[in-house]
Amino acid sequence: MPRPRLHDQENILDAVERVIARDGVLSLGAVAKEAGVSKATVLYEHTSKRDLLAALVARTIKADNAFNANCEAEFAGQLDAPLLGRIEAAKRTPWGNGGNAAVLGLISALMQDEALRSAFRANQAKLGGSLIEAAADARTTRLAWLALEGFKFQQHMELVAWSETERAEILDDITTLAQKGTLTGENSSD
Repeated sequence: MPRPRLHDQENILDAVERVIARDGVLSLGAVAKEAGVSKATVLYEHTSKRDLLAALVARTIKADNAFNANCEAEFAGQLDAPLLGRIEAAKRTPWGNGGNAAVLGLISALMQDEALRSAFRANQAKLGGSLIEAAADARTTRLAWLALEGFKFQQHMELVAWSETERAEILDDITTLAQKGTLTGENSSD
């Protein structure tokens, strides 16, 4: 029989995000202090740093899927609704220059742990299947999805400092690609 949860797990996972963002590394003591609980309380539900990261990964996937599903609902009944919803979600994401240190810390943890990556990989495989299933043209959808995910990766990793105008143009171009299968006719020198 599972132990009853006596403490707010969301508060503990919020603390994990803040600690990673602030310190760049995960320390159980720092998480406990940030959450206002004892280290034993943190370890009651999560027996290790890896367990904390796995819980954070699961929460992140769940929240991202919910956000994207909410955006997708606006395109219900249309071809490529899941892809158009993901593009809309990217348009609504606040891409602050200065970055999201928690995201960078999570990416670092993922690169070091195959089991954590497998949760994201499974989610991406499921997502890819749903995108193709709803696609007007599978090849176009794959290409637009790749463009979208590449754009999001650049933003999360702060590899390119796109202006708000450039971000909007890029996402509009990805939308055009998804809907028309081409950007032909556009002046590429704009």
